[in-house]
Amino acid sequence: MAAAAVAGIIPVLHSLAGDETSYYIGRKLWFGFLGLYAVVIYVERLPWISLNSDFRCHGNISVPCMGECFEQHFNKPIIGTWYLSCFLFLCVFLLMEFFVFQLRHKQIKVSAGQEKEVEVSSMVGVQEESQSQKSVRIIDFHIQKSLLCLYLFSFLLQLVIQSAFLSILLNDHLPRVNGASILCSTKLCPGPYNCLVMGSMEKRMSIYTLATLAMFIIIFCSAFFIYSIHHYLLKGLEQLRARDLWLWEV
Repeated sequence: MAAAAVAGIIPVLHSLAGDETSYYIGRKLWFGFLGLYAVVIYVERLPWISLNSDFRCHGNISVPCMGECFEQHFNKPIIGTWYLSCFLFLCVFLLMEFFVFQLRHKQIKVSAGQEKEVEVSSMVGVQEESQSQKSVRIIDFHIQKSLLCLYLFSFLLQLVIQSAFLSILLNDHLPRVNGASILCSTKLCPGPYNCLVMGSMEKRMSIYTLATLAMFIIIFCSAFFIYSIHHYLLKGLEQLRARDLWLWEV
């Protein structure tokens, strides 16, 4: 089922990312990250599929006791956390896409209404139509301040989500498969029993890959966030101050 989901989402992302319009900066990049995120999680989950059989304990231990030891060591979801991080990444991205689509739809309706009110020659009408189509392709964040706030807020959400995911990977998931012997003792199975997770190297590599992807997303989110603040907010304020100073001198 996971393979079918990944195979189904890739053509959709390819068709959307292949759109020649650039409604905001980095749109195609985040489409690429979304597709890469889904593929990486699907591939890196493979070493964890047989986690139950990879958990071994030494000595004369019954199956129920081994199950208790397994549940004691892996008392938090591993792959489910990965799926949740991908789902949250998708939700934040689609939230931005939804509001951009609403704004673009509104701009198209306004431009269509203006074209109906003005009667011009056919050649001029074609030129104005092409210009109006180009004008709705790129959103000017200098004007759309509310959408700029949403744009920055989406980056903040991605930073929080990926930072939390990175912390969980390195501080919780990685120590569980560090290759060290696991000492197990429960109320029903006092033991103690020495247990081990087989194939820990492949599992650690999958965690390192996801951590690297999370760090790349954090770096790009930080870069886009800083650039957007500098370009659309700080430079915009400087231009307003320069214009006010020029008007005052005039």
